[in-house]
Amino acid sequence: MSFYCKLMSKMKLLLYFCIYVKIFSFIFAYELQHTDVVLLGGTGDLAKKYLWQGFFSLFQKYSNENSSFSFTAIGRTVYEEGTKKLKEILTSSVKCGKEKNDTCEEKKSEFISLVKYANLKTQYEYETFCQNLSKKEMSTKNGHIFYLSIPPSAYESTVKTLSEYCYRNDNETWTRFVLEKPFGRDLESAQQQANTIAEYVQETDLFRIDHYLGKSVVKQILLFRKSNKETLEPLLNRQYVDRIEIVMKEIIGVKDRTEFYNQVGVIRDVMQNHLTELLTLVTMELPRNLTDSKEIEEQRNRLLIKVRPVRESGILTGQYSKYLEEAIGAKGNLSQSKYTPTFAAALLKIENSRWTGVPFILMSGKMLDERSSYIRIIFRERIFCVTGCTDGNSSHMHYPRQLIFQIGHGDVPSPGILVSKSLFKPVWCPGLTELSVTSKDSLIHGQRPGDFHYAVSKDKHEAYKSLIEDMYLGCKESFVTLERLLLLWKIWSPVLESIETRVTRIYKEGADHSLNFRIDNDHLVFINDSQSDILELEDSIVHDVKPIISPTDMLMIPSTFMGENLVCKDLIFLFHSLADRIKNIAVMAIQKRNVFHLALSGGNSPVPLFQILAEDSDFPWSVTHIWQVDERCVSQKSDKSNFLSIYQNLIRHINIPFFNIHFMPVDINGRICEESDKGDNHYEEAVKYILDDLRFDAVLLGLGKDGHTASLFPGEKYSSFLSDNKLVAYTKAKDQSQRMSLLLPLINKARDIIVLVTGKSKHGILQTLSEITSNNAKIPITLVKPADGNLTWYIDYGAWMG
Repeated sequence: MSFYCKLMSKMKLLLYFCIYVKIFSFIFAYELQHTDVVLLGGTGDLAKKYLWQGFFSLFQKYSNENSSFSFTAIGRTVYEEGTKKLKEILTSSVKCGKEKNDTCEEKKSEFISLVKYANLKTQYEYETFCQNLSKKEMSTKNGHIFYLSIPPSAYESTVKTLSEYCYRNDNETWTRFVLEKPFGRDLESAQQQANTIAEYVQETDLFRIDHYLGKSVVKQILLFRKSNKETLEPLLNRQYVDRIEIVMKEIIGVKDRTEFYNQVGVIRDVMQNHLTELLTLVTMELPRNLTDSKEIEEQRNRLLIKVRPVRESGILTGQYSKYLEEAIGAKGNLSQSKYTPTFAAALLKIENSRWTGVPFILMSGKMLDERSSYIRIIFRERIFCVTGCTDGNSSHMHYPRQLIFQIGHGDVPSPGILVSKSLFKPVWCPGLTELSVTSKDSLIHGQRPGDFHYAVSKDKHEAYKSLIEDMYLGCKESFVTLERLLLLWKIWSPVLESIETRVTRIYKEGADHSLNFRIDNDHLVFINDSQSDILELEDSIVHDVKPIISPTDMLMIPSTFMGENLVCKDLIFLFHSLADRIKNIAVMAIQKRNVFHLALSGGNSPVPLFQILAEDSDFPWSVTHIWQVDERCVSQKSDKSNFLSIYQNLIRHINIPFFNIHFMPVDINGRICEESDKGDNHYEEAVKYILDDLRFDAVLLGLGKDGHTASLFPGEKYSSFLSDNKLVAYTKAKDQSQRMSLLLPLINKARDIIVLVTGKSKHGILQTLSEITSNNAKIPITLVKPADGNLTWYIDYGAWMG
């Protein structure tokens, strides 16, 4: 009996223990959360069309026994009238959609019952309201969302008030402020707005909405590029892309919003934000990790820095004929209305090695012939059709080559991605499903539907639904950061000021052919305009791509020069070929020795190469050492500094360990190339210490018009430099300016030496070199002879042919 009692006692203790464990595990396993959603402008047009449906979807997905919500609409009207209006909006706007069932209808009723109305005007009313947003009983985490669907002019005062009475961020409470565009009218006002709001709210708690970033197809762009990286990424550059069009066309007008539109116009309304954001997604370097929002943001901003500010000659504007009539009806400011553009087309340039010379056409307008928004990438034609040409034109390809992100409406059954079958067969992301379109009665962007691979998003969510969920979860990659906002304004702000009083072209509503324009010799021109409305594309470091078949392509170019390997191409192709060569050398070096040593010359010539290398996210920078071939005796902050050029165009854009960067010590505590500092000896010691065999894997050299290379100039006394005991020394240029340079014994030990020669001005020295049969101390480049390695000349057509 005693044994039985003891056993029962132990079992009771075990039972009590299990109960306690279950209770505590329930308490600690689930963090109870309550979220207060406050929608300012809760009875406005945007709230009616999109926001309440978005918050209902959020409530459907995330409300449960551990997560509760409350919703408050704040409006201008008195309580009784506002409550009535809010109920009408919720009843008509909040829908279950395709998933209509009893559960959804119950959720809908519960959601509507939770939405309350408040009319807040005075500071006291705000203070009282915020005090009532207390943490719900039993919740361990509290969230406050303030969605400002109000005029931007009221942002600063409203944020100040909310911050004073409602803003809490601690271990138990988080607060988020959501702002709708426009964010300022120009760079100055955007910066001023940001500075004022920053006095009250941390940037991490601000969510600036650009609803285009929430559209289903837009969210698929980077995923699609990643899925088709091997096939698509090599094509997305100036070598293969003819032009890129980013378009948003509407068939409706401004209606009763002329007062607002007079303030913004079509450029501020959609081009400075929506369309330029889309531009970044198709032209930025593809992030290695698409789940890393920081990396995505860095690549976006790196691209925007390279977009040239739009100039006055780079904009065509128009206004539909009934706009002034609408402005009169709305009692608007007619003196301002006559300058308001409802149509605009712009030609943008990206000044980096990947995109220089490619025209980017951004276009948007109201009262046009169709409702459609898309990104259209048109590739160069490479096929000469001789037979079987369905269009009867033997000078064009049998099928066009284009990639289209159809973001909204248009001629397709549903927004999606279209790829010409003549381009490649795409790999569809998990979020896409392929559809078959076989109609022969219509064309999609000038191509038969059956000639496309076509896929649509499986989740055809509304943009605001997606963005509201991202905001609730704290995912900021779908929102506009302050840094990106200011970069966007830097592109557009100058031109907006310069065309403030430009008279716009009047066009008829619908299909008005007077708006048609063409690209003509790097210009954008209204087709039927006798005046020269031309948008100029300026020259850049890398010249425009030549036609695929051109006279230069048919020249007989030898495979060697001065007995060494020769690569001769048009300039942009030359730089890409050289970048590939350096990467291949790096991969081989790392396979053999686990490290890659690269010595670079400075100057302007290799800048496009540095930019291409910087944009290669797969380059093995983490095990690469960068050295200098030579350096001028100037401060590192000087524009003449070779290191500054390498840093600005390459080093600052890559993830390379600091200790792997070896700059020549010409500037020591403000002392420039003082002999007593023995900077050349210090650099030589670093080479000896780090390079056991004194062999760089690759050395990039240039060529001067006088035949100098590195900082080895004609007239130097080379006898002191040819000794194996000296690897680095001070030298003097023809103008007696002092330099520091690697010497021939070290250069010639390299495994690969590359001599880059570009520009017509170098034709003369190449002609001289071609006539030399032996080494000539008066022309230093002839003394570059690898002892046990390769030497390759990379020469562009300009230098080769003069």
